[in-house]
Amino acid sequence: MSSRLPRAALLCAVFPLLVLAGCGSDDDDSNPERSVGSLKLIGQQVLPRRGEFQGTVVGGLSGIDYDAARQRYVFISDDRTTTDSPTPPRMYTGALTFNATTFSSVQMQSTFTMKQPGGAVYPKVPDPLVADPESVRVDPVSGNYVWTSEGDRTLASGTTAERLINPFIREIRPDGTHVREYTLPSMFQMARTEKGARGNLAFEGLAFTPDSLSTAVLMEGPLFEDGPAPSVTAGGLARLTVFNRAAGVAVSQYVYPVDKVQVAPVPADQFSVSGATEILAITNTRFLVLERSFSVGVTGNQIRLYEVDISKASNVLNTTSLTGAAYTPLTKRLVLDFETLKTQLGGIANLEGMTFGPKLPNGHDSLVIVADDNFPTADSATDRNQIIVFDVQP
Repeated sequence: MSSRLPRAALLCAVFPLLVLAGCGSDDDDSNPERSVGSLKLIGQQVLPRRGEFQGTVVGGLSGIDYDAARQRYVFISDDRTTTDSPTPPRMYTGALTFNATTFSSVQMQSTFTMKQPGGAVYPKVPDPLVADPESVRVDPVSGNYVWTSEGDRTLASGTTAERLINPFIREIRPDGTHVREYTLPSMFQMARTEKGARGNLAFEGLAFTPDSLSTAVLMEGPLFEDGPAPSVTAGGLARLTVFNRAAGVAVSQYVYPVDKVQVAPVPADQFSVSGATEILAITNTRFLVLERSFSVGVTGNQIRLYEVDISKASNVLNTTSLTGAAYTPLTKRLVLDFETLKTQLGGIANLEGMTFGPKLPNGHDSLVIVADDNFPTADSATDRNQIIVFDVQP
C-alpha cells in the first residue's frame, strides 16, 4: 500500500480512532499521540461460567479488539473441543460499560461463526480441518476481521488420530464469510518430524500498526529449529513476523525472547508452559505483549505485560534456525507484573486477549484484557471469563 499523503489523509478521515497514532509524521518515534508508561486498574467483570448467549456457551475468549467505527468490541472464542456446545468456533460482538473509575457491565450483542474458504463452518476435534482461533483484529482499512488459527500438531498414538494442520491468518467479513488468506513463510508448517511450528505454540498474537501498512503476528513459543520451549530453568525464542497488510506477505521478522516458566509445577514433573499470548501496537515499532506462565498444581497464572521495541532488532526472516545464529533481539520493558494485582482481582486467569478501548473522560487510553476460561466444568480461579480494564498512564 502506498504511504502517500492523500492516502494517509483519507485513512485519518475515515478511521480517526483506529489510526490516530499514524496520522502524523512518518517518523514513528516523533509521534507522541500514544504512549504507555504504567497502568492503573479501573476494575474487572467475571462472566458466569458456561453462561449461554443465543444458543452458545460463552467462553474460550482468546482475543478481543475494539471496533471503533461500529463502537463495539469483537471477541473470538476458541471453542473447538467442547462436546456439550454444538456451536463451531465463533466470534461475539458486545459492549463494555466503564469510565475512569468504574467498570460496571459486559453485554454480548451478537454471535456468528467464521466460515472456511469454501463456505462451511469450521468443524470440531477430531475433524482434520479443525481451527484453533487465538486472536482477532479489525482491519483498519477494510473494516473486516482478521484472525489467527494456531493450527494443530497431534501425532498418531494408540486411538489418537494424527492431525497436522498448519496455522493461518485469514480475513472475514463481519458476517463471518471468508475474504482472503495471508501467505505464510514455509517455516511455520507443521511436520511429523521435529521441524517447523510446535503444537500449541504457534500464532497467538495479532496486531495492526497505526500507519495501517503492517500486520504483526507473534508466536507463543519457539520453532523446533530455534531451540527448546521455555522451562523452569530457561526461556525460549519466539518469532514476531511483520506482514505487508495489503499484500498479506511477510516482509520482516524479529526475535522475541520469552521468559522462563515462573513457578515450578507440583509435582515437578507435571506440565508447565510459558509463552506470549497477545500483541498490540502502540506505534509502528513499539508493541505491548502479554506473556503467560502456567504450571500444574499452582493456582492461577503468572502474567506479565511488556512493552517491546523492534526498531533496533535484526531481521531474521531469512534465518532458518536461531540456534547458533548471530542476531539482535527486540528489547523488552516490564509494564506490569499481574502478581501485584492477584489479591485485588481474586486471582489471575488465563489472559490471552488485549485491545485499546475508547478514550477515557480524562483523555487517557483505556486498555481491555480478557481471559480464555478453557470451558471449565467447575468454578476455578485459574480458568474463568475474566475481563479487566485499565487506565493507561502515558
